[in-house]
Amino acid sequence: MPELPDVQVFREYLDATSLHQRIARVDVRHEKVLGDVSAQALQRRLTGRTLESTRRHGKHLFVRVGEDGWLVFHFGMTGYPEYAKTKEPPEHARVVIAFENGFHLAYVSQRMIGRLDWTDDPREFIRRHRLGIDALDDRLDAGRFRELIGRKRGSIKSALMNHGTIAGLGNVYTDEILFQAEVHPRTAASETDQWTLTQIHRQMRRVLIVSIKSRAQPERMPEDFLTPHRGVEEATCPRCGTSLEKARVSGRTAYFCPTCQAMQ
Repeated sequence: MPELPDVQVFREYLDATSLHQRIARVDVRHEKVLGDVSAQALQRRLTGRTLESTRRHGKHLFVRVGEDGWLVFHFGMTGYPEYAKTKEPPEHARVVIAFENGFHLAYVSQRMIGRLDWTDDPREFIRRHRLGIDALDDRLDAGRFRELIGRKRGSIKSALMNHGTIAGLGNVYTDEILFQAEVHPRTAASETDQWTLTQIHRQMRRVLIVSIKSRAQPERMPEDFLTPHRGVEEATCPRCGTSLEKARVSGRTAYFCPTCQAMQ
């Protein structure tokens, strides 16, 4: 599922390809992917206007449409944007925004779990959907991080994945953050000491920034990262060589090194 680094890469992709071009028409191919906006309302709000700027909060991408409001992308399990000049959009394109220059921006989503929506104000959307602070927000310093995560019940992994607390982290990057911080994913958040929480916060910022620079592609990530080894048969820890293990934590599959991330 696209997480914060993936969505930031999508944002940079839209910035480089799709801004300041007049929209000729909008083809809504599957209304299932629409949120609270109807196909007719979306077409009316987009046609004849331009995409002006973008911003991201957690896993949500907001795109300013003229002066009227914001298009909201949530990519779900398999979603991504594709900008191209082809006769036919991609196979799983659910909404296609056609520009006057002959190119189109397709919202592609094979499993149709993501959503395309509309909001007049991203701040109101964030409030209404009860999203926590963005994981890379400068206001989320170590002190605030310790306060937010240290009081959560359950495992440290589930605390990091709670989007009502901190927005943007999913299964893959929580595993990476905890691996880099040498913390077992089943460690109780409320029993994690202040020093360890500070290390998790530091590694969270580092992992997300490095992953964005790596274009969220596992094969481009550093050799000491866990992510390239996730799901690989007989994978070993890139640090110590111990066989990686996986376990169900809060209903999700967690990968970890039983040596580097031993339970305390």
